[in-house]
Amino acid sequence: MFTPFRPYYLIFVVAAQVLHFFTNATGQDIDLKVEIHAEKPSVVSVTGRFPNAKADFQHRNLSFLRSYAGFDQLGERIAGLALKNKNGEPVAYQTAVPGEYVTDAPFVEWSYTLDLSYRKEQNAAAHISWIGSENGILMLGDMLPLFGDSGKPVSARARIVLPNGWRQMDNRIDDTLITEDVASEIVAIGKDLRFRTVHAGGTAIMICIAGEWLFTSDEITSFARDVYSKTRETFGSNASEKVFVNIFRFPQNAAHGQWQAETRGRNVTIISSDMPFKTQSLQRLHEQLRHEMFHLWIPNGVNLSGNYDWFYEGFALYASLKTAVAMNQIRFGDFLDTISRARAIDARQTNRLSLIEASATRWSGADTYVYARGMVTAFLCDILLLHSSKGKRSLNDVFRELHAKHKYPNARMDGNAAVLEILKKNSELEQIVAKYVKGSGKFEWRSEINFAGLEAKNGLAVLPKLTGRQKDLLDRLGYNNWRRLTLR
Repeated sequence: MFTPFRPYYLIFVVAAQVLHFFTNATGQDIDLKVEIHAEKPSVVSVTGRFPNAKADFQHRNLSFLRSYAGFDQLGERIAGLALKNKNGEPVAYQTAVPGEYVTDAPFVEWSYTLDLSYRKEQNAAAHISWIGSENGILMLGDMLPLFGDSGKPVSARARIVLPNGWRQMDNRIDDTLITEDVASEIVAIGKDLRFRTVHAGGTAIMICIAGEWLFTSDEITSFARDVYSKTRETFGSNASEKVFVNIFRFPQNAAHGQWQAETRGRNVTIISSDMPFKTQSLQRLHEQLRHEMFHLWIPNGVNLSGNYDWFYEGFALYASLKTAVAMNQIRFGDFLDTISRARAIDARQTNRLSLIEASATRWSGADTYVYARGMVTAFLCDILLLHSSKGKRSLNDVFRELHAKHKYPNARMDGNAAVLEILKKNSELEQIVAKYVKGSGKFEWRSEINFAGLEAKNGLAVLPKLTGRQKDLLDRLGYNNWRRLTLR
């Protein structure tokens, strides 16, 4: 079922409102301690210091993330802030708004408590740190002061101290997490966690499962390996040496079929409820992993900035849909039906925006429009690339080129400019970009879908009579994939 309203997981980005500071500390290790207490797990103690602060360290601004993914009032979670200078002496400060502090003198150490009780908004559980009575998700990016500047990652040594009987992902050394990008790290913690590790294409996929599900841990492991391997084929390289997948239930009661997810750095987090039947739950799990694992490469594997959500969300939805056909998870008719409904969502919009404009307001209610319009635009781009190249090029080549050209440690660049530069290199896509990415017009797709042997008749349908080129293009989209799998 097409549900484009889900706020998905973008890579951790410092909002424009945030004061950039600690320039001298950028790239240096930060020592951290996060302690969860048995008597009240949701109230966490955090201490930290800059072990290598220079003598001329003079910055006096301390800022925390105040909103993320449409969820605000994050600064209100902080209490008992205390600061010290390099001699261990207290440093006074003033508070402008919760989460923003100005100090009377330079400081190198800090401590505070953080209330990580889960929020009343159910959807927040995949995007904001929380701890319940049995388990929780620590997203260090919203728990710590904002470090660094210009999108540069900051390394850290973080010790996670848990109550007796609680566990965390078992790749840590003496409960210590060493990371090159503290803002992107996520730590799953809890009492009854199950861990699995599977390898795919040189990558270790480490899986943490909390709660009982209709599917088994082995089925989760198999799906994670297969989806990662298939996505790796698209990009032609591994996303990371290690990938972490956390699968948790909502901390509050949730109806069947609800889920939220986010991929941050190398961490995939899925917060979900089961479906009524096992086959439905397995189908949903596969869908979740297809979309989230795409994000390990784009946007998380590229050094791009700005609001280009239309590409890394809308185009990712299309890539996930096409992968589902290739892996025989859905029928080709389901593929066409989903795209038809996405076009219908776009057609119903009264306040029309270009994809670039809609991406800038995604968290203010434009997410459905971004997902639906982005998916249909990706579909048309794929058809035109396949048609003009006689099947030799497809949208996968765009994904591969963007990742190869802008993966770390390449210089940071605006995401919209980077994607448009690659799309415009293909002359057949110029009109699509002008009409639907930069423009806000309704989709007029008769000529494009005809290239693929399709017609708009109560949705999308395959023409009764096809030319050889139409057959070939349909085959590239996955029309006969079920036949090949059956023969196999």
